[in-house]
Amino acid sequence: MIKTNILTKYTHHTIIDNDKNIYVADYTNQTNHLPIKRSVEIFSPTPPTDISYFTILNNSNLMISTIVFDNNSFTHTNGNSKSQCESSSFPNISNRKSWILFTELKYSSNPLNNQKNLEKAIKQLFRTRYHYIQSGVFNKKENTSYLLASLPEQREPFANFSLSPTYVLNLKNKHNIILRQKNSIEVIDESIIII
Repeated sequence: MIKTNILTKYTHHTIIDNDKNIYVADYTNQTNHLPIKRSVEIFSPTPPTDISYFTILNNSNLMISTIVFDNNSFTHTNGNSKSQCESSSFPNISNRKSWILFTELKYSSNPLNNQKNLEKAIKQLFRTRYHYIQSGVFNKKENTSYLLASLPEQREPFANFSLSPTYVLNLKNKHNIILRQKNSIEVIDESIIII
């Protein structure tokens, strides 16, 4: 359902299917001043050795579809880029109870930058989810949205920023959104992710 809707409504989105662990890394800042630029990349089954990353543990070997977003993934009518996160993942074969995961990585080893970085990451996650909801890619009431802000260069819990339990609970109860700040998740099946 989710994959079919994306392929129909966003024909330019490239979907990568994998049934092993998935590692998401963003080389944008690291290669910014190099002749060959890199951006967000997906690794599987082996993680990269030259950068920190976000991990999707997939011990269940569920076939997972992943999309890496770029500046052309979502655009305004005038051609300018809309804000979005780094990537989205979901079960290759999904239904009305399947999850959809949105990830945004911020590379900073300085905990003093966490408030600004995580607030920006959360906005990007919500915007990307909204782009897909607006296009009818998934059912916002039935398909749980996992929004994960990651700081791959820091250990959890991330210092200098927290979400109130009331806010997190309201997101789940009112909007079926699970918002967390983590560097990894574990896929159990097409309906459950452990954070």
